[in-house]
Amino acid sequence: MAIDKSSSALLQHLLYLTTPETVSNMAKNLGQSRRKIYYHLDKINEALPESIPPLTPLSRIGLLLTPEQKEACRLLLEQMDSYSYMLNSQERIQLLTLYIVIATERVTIEKMQQLTEVSRNTVLSDLSEMRRLLRLDQFQLTLTTTKTQGYVLRAQPFVKLQYVYHLLYSIFSDGAAPFLSIVKEKLNLVDLLADFEQIARQEWIHLETIVGKQINRQELTLLTQIFPYLLQAYRNMNLDAEQKAVLQVDFAQVHERVEYKAAQYFADCLQASKEIHLDSIEVEILTILLLSYRKDRDLHATSEDFVDLRTTLEHYIWYFQNQSKYIVDKPEELLNQLTMHFKALLFRKRYGIFSKNPLLEQIKSKYPDLFAYCRVTAKLLEEAWEVQLTDDDIADLSIQMGGSLKTPVDKGQEILHIYLVSDEGIAIQKMLLKQIQYHLPNEMIHAVFTTEQYRSVEDLLEVDLVITTSEDFEVTAPTLQVSPILESRDIHRIQQFIYEPGPLSSGLELRQQLEKLLSPYVSSPDDMKALRYQIEKLYGQRMNLSQRMEGE
Repeated sequence: MAIDKSSSALLQHLLYLTTPETVSNMAKNLGQSRRKIYYHLDKINEALPESIPPLTPLSRIGLLLTPEQKEACRLLLEQMDSYSYMLNSQERIQLLTLYIVIATERVTIEKMQQLTEVSRNTVLSDLSEMRRLLRLDQFQLTLTTTKTQGYVLRAQPFVKLQYVYHLLYSIFSDGAAPFLSIVKEKLNLVDLLADFEQIARQEWIHLETIVGKQINRQELTLLTQIFPYLLQAYRNMNLDAEQKAVLQVDFAQVHERVEYKAAQYFADCLQASKEIHLDSIEVEILTILLLSYRKDRDLHATSEDFVDLRTTLEHYIWYFQNQSKYIVDKPEELLNQLTMHFKALLFRKRYGIFSKNPLLEQIKSKYPDLFAYCRVTAKLLEEAWEVQLTDDDIADLSIQMGGSLKTPVDKGQEILHIYLVSDEGIAIQKMLLKQIQYHLPNEMIHAVFTTEQYRSVEDLLEVDLVITTSEDFEVTAPTLQVSPILESRDIHRIQQFIYEPGPLSSGLELRQQLEKLLSPYVSSPDDMKALRYQIEKLYGQRMNLSQRMEGE
C-alpha cells in the first residue's frame, strides 16, 4: 500500500507521543475516524520491516512506540518520496489551484489528470470542490474557462497576488515533505527555485547589510520557497499597461524604504548571474515581502520615521502593566523589540500578507492569562492603527511581552554551565529564557545561542547541559530537547537533571511509575495525562521549595 499524508501525519503523531494514546483520541487529535486510524495503522505496519513488531493499540491503554519502533517509523518517514506518496483531496486541490495560476499553457482536464494521476471524474469533483471553497474564501476568486487558456482564476491583480501568496504560505508551512517534492517536480520550476535560492544564499549577508536588518531565518527560507512561484503567477497574468499602473500606485510607498534598495540589488544579482530579469513591479513585490517578514535585528528601530509608532507602543506598555498583574523588566528594550515587530506586522496588514503563529494553541493553553491580557489590551493598538489583530497576531504579541516580564528569580550559587539553543527567533529565545529562569537560578543560564552560533563556539565552552528546541541537534554534551513553549514534562526533566542527576534524568521512569499508580483509579487516557501533568507540576514546585529551604 502507498502511504499518503494521512498516514505520515499519524506516523508523526505517534513519534511525538510520550504516553500511550487510544485510537479514539488519535482520531480526535488528527480529525479522522477510528476506522481511518486503523486503516492507516495497517498501511504503516505493512511498510515496516518484518523484524519490527507491528503497531498494535492495547485495549483501554492505547499505543506508545518502543524505541525500536520509533527508529523504524522515523526511517520510514525519511524514505518516503514523491513516487510512493498518494495525494489526498486537499493536496490535489492545492496542486491544481497552483497549476492553474502559474501555467503558461492551456489548462485542460486531461493535463490536470496527468498532473494529479487520478481519473477524470476525480478531477471534476476536485474542481467542483475548488469552486465551493473559492466562494467561501475572503478573496472571492472565480474559476472560469476560456477557449484560449482553458481553466482560469479571475480576480483583480492585487487580490489574486494576495490569494496566491496565502495559498503558497499554507502549502510550504503545512505541507508534508513528499507533497512539497511533488509540487516542485510537477510544476517545472526546479531550475528557477534553485537559481533563486543560490543567489539568496550568496548575497543575503550583503543584502542585510544594506537594510541594516536581520530577517528571521525561518522567514528567509519561506521567501526562497514562495517568491519564484509568486513571480510566475504574476507573469502569467499578462497585465496590460493600465493594470500595471494601478498596481504601481498601490506599491508606490515602498520606494521610500531601504528594503527597496535591497530588492533592486538582489534583482541586479539575478540578472548578472542567472539572466533572470525582474521588472519594476516584481522588484516592488519582493520589497513588500522583505518589509513584511519578521526581523531578529533592526538598526532602524529607533529612527525618527517611526516616532508615532513608538509613542503608541510606549502607551501600550504602560497600559498593559496598568491593566494586568505583570511588570515589564526592561521597558526600553521591549519598546525596541515591539517597534521592530510591529513595523513588519503593519506592512503585512497594509498589503494583506498572510502569516500565522504555529505555537498559537500552545500559548493559549499554557499561558491563558498572558494571552487574555494581550488580547484585551491590544484593542488600544487596533484603534490607534485601524487594524484587526488575529489570534495569531496576539500569540506573536504574547511572545514579545512574555519574554520581557519580571519573574521571581532565585539568586543561588552557580552550579552548572547551562546553554540554551533555539532557532525559533529572538522573541521565542527570550520567552524560553524567562520560562527557564523561573525554575532555575538566574546565574545558571550562561548564554542563548542559535544552532549556528553554538557550533562556532562549542569547542571553547565548558558545558554541563544544553537545552534546545531543535529535534536534530546533536552534541557531545548532555542535551534536553524541549518545546519552545515549555510544558510540565519539560520543566520536570530540566529540574530533575539539575537536582537529581542519574538514571531518572529522562523522567521516563517517574512517568511510568505515576501511570502505574494512577491506572486503577483513572480509566480515561486524557484524564490520566492531565492528572499526571498536575502531579509533575506539583513535584517541580516542591523541588524548588526544597532547594530554597536548603539554601536558607
